[in-house]
Amino acid sequence: MRTILFPTDFSALADNAFIYAIHLAKSVDANLKVLHSYMSPVFASVHPGQPEILGEMYANVESTEREKFLNNTPHLMQKAMDYGFPEDRISFLFEEGPVASVVRELSKKQKFHLIVMGTHGQSGFLDRIIGSNTVSVIDSVKTPVIAVPPHARFCGINRVVFTTLFRETDKIALREALIMAREVGAETTCIHVVTQSDLTTVGRHMEQWCEDHKRYTVQFKLLDKVESVEHTITNYILDNNVDMLAVIKRNRNFFDRLFKDSTTHNLTFHTKVPIIVYHEE
Repeated sequence: MRTILFPTDFSALADNAFIYAIHLAKSVDANLKVLHSYMSPVFASVHPGQPEILGEMYANVESTEREKFLNNTPHLMQKAMDYGFPEDRISFLFEEGPVASVVRELSKKQKFHLIVMGTHGQSGFLDRIIGSNTVSVIDSVKTPVIAVPPHARFCGINRVVFTTLFRETDKIALREALIMAREVGAETTCIHVVTQSDLTTVGRHMEQWCEDHKRYTVQFKLLDKVESVEHTITNYILDNNVDMLAVIKRNRNFFDRLFKDSTTHNLTFHTKVPIIVYHEE
């Protein structure tokens, strides 16, 4: 059975993403593991001869975080059950350390098929929009990560858009996306933003990709660039009521450009459309 990992800090943003994770886990028949990790602060010893004072301070931090964990997990369990998620398929993990490091170590011990995390949905630099923890997890593991913005509501995943450069390495991620789309009953459109100068070459690539993926339900579309690649993608998503954007993480620049536009049109995208990030193989 598949397993989805959901890191949380028990904030309102995380709670919204938790509901999304519950529905997604039901859709793909997956177990759900909920992770809360915490960072111990670094205390300077003002009493060098009394290391027990530091030990007590660290113990107090752990005790406070564990109490937070124990106080919040029943609420999440009840919410999962209210949405019809089986009690025996959700479990809770409490770990010390930066969330990205903890997720990376857990991933070495168990295969997670997806990681779901909440995002800020703000305009500005990438860490502000998605959140530094989510960005760190994306950078640390090869598992696909779904970033759920604050106003995203799970009403089924009916339309998925996958962006590609028609590179051979993109095919692995596309097939992962197509398998997930098939499980949730979604239509997938694979898009490429094209300029007039490379239209002929890209057209040949698209024909080959159509042939290579004919066993899947997928459409391929070439979009004429309007202003920029990122602006063109955003407009297409909003104009076609897309439920999820699938991208391949190649470098930070693409994400920064995709999110930096703070126009009202793009803010709708930032705050409502989940993004699943695959890694380039």
